[in-house]
Amino acid sequence: MVYIMHPNDSGTFVPFDTRLFEDKRYCLVYPSDCMPWNRFYLRTPGVPPLLPVYVSIVICTYDRQESLNDTLESLTKQTYKDFEVILLTEKGHLSELRQRGLECAVGSIVSFIDDDVYCPPTWLEGVVKSFREGVVGVSGPTIIVPEYQKNRDCLKYEKLRKLQEWIFKVSLEPGRLSPCGAPSMASNFKGCRYEGEVDYLECCNMSVRRSDAIDAKGFDTAYYRTSEWSEVELSLKLKRYGVLHFSLDAMLFHRPSKSGVYQHRLSTAHRWENFKRFQKRWIKPSFRRHLYWIFIWTYYKLKEMRMI
Repeated sequence: MVYIMHPNDSGTFVPFDTRLFEDKRYCLVYPSDCMPWNRFYLRTPGVPPLLPVYVSIVICTYDRQESLNDTLESLTKQTYKDFEVILLTEKGHLSELRQRGLECAVGSIVSFIDDDVYCPPTWLEGVVKSFREGVVGVSGPTIIVPEYQKNRDCLKYEKLRKLQEWIFKVSLEPGRLSPCGAPSMASNFKGCRYEGEVDYLECCNMSVRRSDAIDAKGFDTAYYRTSEWSEVELSLKLKRYGVLHFSLDAMLFHRPSKSGVYQHRLSTAHRWENFKRFQKRWIKPSFRRHLYWIFIWTYYKLKEMRMI
C-alpha cells in the first residue's frame, strides 16, 4: 500500500502508527485518534495533487511504529514546507519499493530517507539549497549518536572497522568509495565536517533530481530483499548527469532500529549476492578487491552464525 501525505497550510502532519497484516504482506497506516483529520490529505498514486509540490519524501516502512512516528514528527517541524510524504508500507524488496516511490512522486526533487531517522528542522531547507546550485543529487551527515552505535556492527566493533579502513584504504571523507569498492563510514560520526562532491549518496539520506533518476532507470530491482548497493549504483549512474553534493546543511540523525526488516540483515545469502552484483559491475578486479571479497564473505558468515 502507498500512502501520500501533503502538509496543510500550516505545514503540519498527523503522527502515524502502523498495524501489521502479515498474511497480506502489508501494514495499515492510520492517524492517532487524538489528532484532527484536517491536518493532511491522502492522494492515490497516479492522481495529481491538489497543489504542486517541489519535493517528494519517500519512506519505506514496515513494523517500526515508534521510530516512524519520530521520523514523521520531525517532518512536521521543517522550515521548508513545499513537500509531500510518500509512505510505502508493504513487505518487499527495498529496491522495488523505492522505485515505486520514485515513480509515484510528483516533486522535481525526490528525497529517500529511512523510517528510523530524525530530521532537524532545517534538513530539507539544506537539501533544496544545494539543488538550487545545480547539482543532481544531495546527501549529508547521517549522525549515529553513541546510544545507537551498538546497533551497527561497523561502529560497534571499532577495532575491526579501523582495520578494514587501513587494509582497504577507506577514505576519511564521507561518500567515497575506495578503489576496491569499500565505502566510507565518515558520515556517521558527529565530527563530520566535509562539504563538497562525493562518489555516492548515503542510502538513508539521499535526494535526487527526479527527471535524471528516471532517465537513469532508477533503482535496479535485480538487487533484492534489503537491496544493499542499489542506492550506490543509482548514485554512480547519476554522476553521468552532474555533481553529487554532500552538504552539512542536509544533516540528519540516524537511529538504527533492530525491529521491522532488520531481521532480513541476519540472513546474509542475498546480501552476498547483492554485493557481488555491484562489485562485478562497478569495481575493477585487483588483489585488494579479492581480499575485500574474502573480508565481506567472512563477515557475512560470522553474522549468519550469530558470532557477531
